[in-house]
Amino acid sequence: MRIYEHILVPLDGSELAETAIAHAETLARGCGAQSITLLAVAGRSNGHRKVVDASGETDEPAVPGSASWKERDASSYITRMAFRLSERGLPITYKLVIGDPAQAIIHHAEHSPCEIIVMTGRARSGPGRLTLGSVADKVIRASTVPVLIVGSRVTAHGE
Repeated sequence: MRIYEHILVPLDGSELAETAIAHAETLARGCGAQSITLLAVAGRSNGHRKVVDASGETDEPAVPGSASWKERDASSYITRMAFRLSERGLPITYKLVIGDPAQAIIHHAEHSPCEIIVMTGRARSGPGRLTLGSVADKVIRASTVPVLIVGSRVTAHGE
């Protein structure tokens, strides 16, 4: 039995979030995982779609056939990322969900095959250094699935 057969990697389109991919890839190859699922979450856009729940099921668009720019960008992004990883021989699936990022990640992890979530947390300094970014913090606190946080410090160019 493999300990991590299905790995979930939430992505928000940032370079920081993409650093989790290398860790998930190493984990997948080491464990012989069956799949890595890339999950992009686009926030709800007023006037276009209404979120029914974090699984991504939506009501009919307010304007038939409409989708926000955010949704189209997220869809294009997650498709490109999945294609890039599948070219490296990884078993990739991907999904775009509309809604709150933390809720969507937790819902997907708990209602789909998933043994671990691999994601980044924003490093903080000063009084906030004991906390992670709000999405990572919410996922760690609420998920029943183990979460691997890949730490990374973001610095301004030239520092």
